[in-house]
Amino acid sequence: MNSASHHIGPDPAPDRYRLLNSIGRGGEAVLYRAEIELDGAPETVVVKVLDSKTTITIEQFQRLSAKWREQAELLRFVNRPGVVGVREHFEGPPIHGAGDASTAAGRALVLVMNHVDGLDLRDWRAERTLTTHAERREVLRTLEQLADVLDWLHSGRATPSGRTVVHGDLSPGNVMVDAHGQATLVDFGLSKLTADHQTAEVWFTPGYAAPEVFEGKRTPGTDRYAFGAIAYFLLSGEAPPSTPEQLRAALRALPQVAAATPERRDRILSVCAAEPDGRPESLSSWVKDVRSAVVSTTVTGPSQRAESVQDAPPAPLLPPGVPTPPLGAPPLAGLPAQPPAFPPPITASGDPGVAPPTTVRPETAPEEPSAPEPTVPTPAAPTPTAVTRAPAPAPAPAPSKPAKKRRPVLVPLLSLALAAALVTIGVQALRTGDDDKGDGKGAKAAPTVTVTTTTPADGSAEEPESGSTASPGASDGTTAPPEAASVDSKSLTTLDPVASGQFADLAVGSGTLNSTYYDTALVPDGGDEECSGSAEYNLSREWKTLTLVAGVDDNSSNKAARITIEVDGEPGFTGEVLLGKPKPISVPVTGVLRLSISYADPGDSCDMGDLVLGSPTLKK
Repeated sequence: MNSASHHIGPDPAPDRYRLLNSIGRGGEAVLYRAEIELDGAPETVVVKVLDSKTTITIEQFQRLSAKWREQAELLRFVNRPGVVGVREHFEGPPIHGAGDASTAAGRALVLVMNHVDGLDLRDWRAERTLTTHAERREVLRTLEQLADVLDWLHSGRATPSGRTVVHGDLSPGNVMVDAHGQATLVDFGLSKLTADHQTAEVWFTPGYAAPEVFEGKRTPGTDRYAFGAIAYFLLSGEAPPSTPEQLRAALRALPQVAAATPERRDRILSVCAAEPDGRPESLSSWVKDVRSAVVSTTVTGPSQRAESVQDAPPAPLLPPGVPTPPLGAPPLAGLPAQPPAFPPPITASGDPGVAPPTTVRPETAPEEPSAPEPTVPTPAAPTPTAVTRAPAPAPAPAPSKPAKKRRPVLVPLLSLALAAALVTIGVQALRTGDDDKGDGKGAKAAPTVTVTTTTPADGSAEEPESGSTASPGASDGTTAPPEAASVDSKSLTTLDPVASGQFADLAVGSGTLNSTYYDTALVPDGGDEECSGSAEYNLSREWKTLTLVAGVDDNSSNKAARITIEVDGEPGFTGEVLLGKPKPISVPVTGVLRLSISYADPGDSCDMGDLVLGSPTLKK
């Protein structure tokens, strides 16, 4: 149409709305994007027009007009997010050119609604593959929004009289999603009205219409069937089949539903029952059953976290006594251009072989010219480690700090392994040279030098200290035993949770809070980590205080998180943390057996900031 010449409006102002273009149909009515002039500037609206030419007689049009007014007036009571706002409704001249209303033949019924800026659900779903946790959460969040608003409409709470409101033609084309993720139902009610008069064709969207729609009936159960078809479309990316039996089989074949327990699977499949009474009354409860399956099932590809594990290089060979890093830890940033974290093990002869010892003790040389293998005691981590002869080389350069999470602390281990390898080569070369002289001096032990490396609680490597030790002629032929490591404090990251939330818990990671980097931290982990989660730890009644710094990571796109700490079921700390404003927290845990840490989005909308619990330390 020529947008400059087509208008519609009530009898007193027939040119009130300028029609821009047609955007769809609902029953026998046509939807248009239109403009209205308000305070000297145009505002966009959506206008739905039912022309009298679609009816056979004036009497039928008048009967339909009365029902139209009732339904439109009812919709004006429905005012909440998730439901399109109705501005006005009227009967007036049909579509006409500017100033030509008086010459236009016939009448029209018009409903004017607010314009929702965004994508309809078809285009919104086409932009997503559901291969990541984030995209699956988006789909579930959209289903939750639709379920909540439909339950509200069907419950009678939308109107003062308690009257049930039915959408009547629910389909992806009648759901708009804006840039903030808010899903809104549009295009209410008119298909229900047009189906009531004898000459109207039964209007429906194939695949989303319940069996009773073909009999002209539209009830809350009709909306629930269409909602189940929408859920299938969002989870599979495919249009739903046309009959209840086919839809039930298609839903059952989805990996999320197939993996559910029999009881949960039956509840999920009830949404496509042929009879309205067999469908679930609460769509919100139905979505909870689906959510439990979706967050635990990868449907079309590996999650982002799984991809990070698959893409990581093979784990390096660790020296004896060194614990294995956590599974799923990403490679150290900045290391590709550096030597491997652990070079191939070197024997005393300089050939690759068994991992080098961290303590080397010279022995009395035998009569034969070949030197024996040195004794290799296994050190007990994390006690200081003694090596002989050569001073330790400079520590390897620290890796660059990643923007987020899950990196094992390997800097001290890297220095230790390199030092041990070089020392072993030096010792062997020295002994071999002495033996070659044939003067028997190779049997004499040289003074030793002890290099002590400790790992403080924050994971940073200290400078090595050197000093003289006792002669190797001592009773066990080794240096004096080092002092025992302090047991007055322990990082909470070294404890394994004894319980966790249903969908998300806490994992060892790292993060930056207000420009301060925490290499050791606890961070949310799981398929629902932006919504809520928890973890519980057994403190064995050994500690007195828990200290940590809680905040939102500097790289987080969302800005707030709520944290709750409980000790043996009693509150220890509850509060909200914001981006750029980390909070030091100290919680008494004297005599405490069970420590519980939970987190959630303060707005309850699954948009929590990237929570970081920096340096969580237990102290005696």
